[in-house]
Amino acid sequence: MLIVCPSCKTRFSLDDGKVGAEGIKLRCSKCRAIFRVVRKAAPPLEQAPGQQPALSQAAPQEAKKTAPSAASAPAPAPANDRIKVVVAHESASFCAAVQRVLAPEPFDVFIYNDGRETLNAIEQLLPSVVLLDVALPSMYGFEVCDAVRKNPALATVKTILIASIYDKTRYKRSPKSLYGADDYIEKHHIPDSLAAMVYRLVAGQKPVEAPSDPAVMAEEEGHVSSEELSRQEVAEQEATRQELRKNEELETSVAVAPSTPELAEAHVKAKRLARIIVSDIVLYNQPLVEEGVRNRNLFRLLADDIREGSNLYELRVPAEVRAGTNYLKDAFDELIAKKQVELGL
Repeated sequence: MLIVCPSCKTRFSLDDGKVGAEGIKLRCSKCRAIFRVVRKAAPPLEQAPGQQPALSQAAPQEAKKTAPSAASAPAPAPANDRIKVVVAHESASFCAAVQRVLAPEPFDVFIYNDGRETLNAIEQLLPSVVLLDVALPSMYGFEVCDAVRKNPALATVKTILIASIYDKTRYKRSPKSLYGADDYIEKHHIPDSLAAMVYRLVAGQKPVEAPSDPAVMAEEEGHVSSEELSRQEVAEQEATRQELRKNEELETSVAVAPSTPELAEAHVKAKRLARIIVSDIVLYNQPLVEEGVRNRNLFRLLADDIREGSNLYELRVPAEVRAGTNYLKDAFDELIAKKQVELGL
């Protein structure tokens, strides 16, 4: 049978006998995307005697935004043409995990943990791609994006925003705006999609709408050579996903007893979690955030998202830390003040 990479549209032949009941994961040898091919049951009344079930391809998350032509598909950079990539996230362990994901590629990776430091580094290094956590301290990731876009000297720098909350089922929608960023990625797609996304941005490919063909069954599997992924590769990707998830939990939650030395650390983590929650709400709701700031009804417009964020905050932050503090409200107040200045209010 003939299959098509959902990212770069390169065609490959595949022995359909290799596709089991649960499908098969492949890696595209041209754009390095990973996708899944699954069997789709044919309609029971229209299937001819002896006819085999049809095969369909599950489009990766990035393929929803990116479907470049085969002629412009990204390819790994030559050994003498390494790609500079800046990774900006407050957590050192998160940055280390991302660095391991990118280690097999011809990338020079630079790590930063603060928003202002990251912006200064971008101006000095002129990297090809910058991976930005939306909840960076001192400057939100989307503020860094805005500064990059307003600087003509940084016109060639591509930016990717990282959604801060690790929950691959929490959001069923894409961000309404990327604040000037070229793309965004959710944490659970970093192991299988990030490298391909970097290659695509460096190659200058622009996102397009995903195919609307109902026969394509989207499963958000991320990116694929036309060779089946080894069990080791799949296991390594899943291990990295779990590491990223646990890292977020460790960085934003702690169980403490009153008057223990860990109490001060718990307050630091509570503030960090509050900033993360607010930044994620902003990432997915830019038009409503700006409308709410202008009309002073932000909390009513985003009531559902704020309620969900408050529940997460209460789940991860001990009662003794929440008592007498309101870090989540403080984070919203900081955001509103910044937006008022930005909007000239």
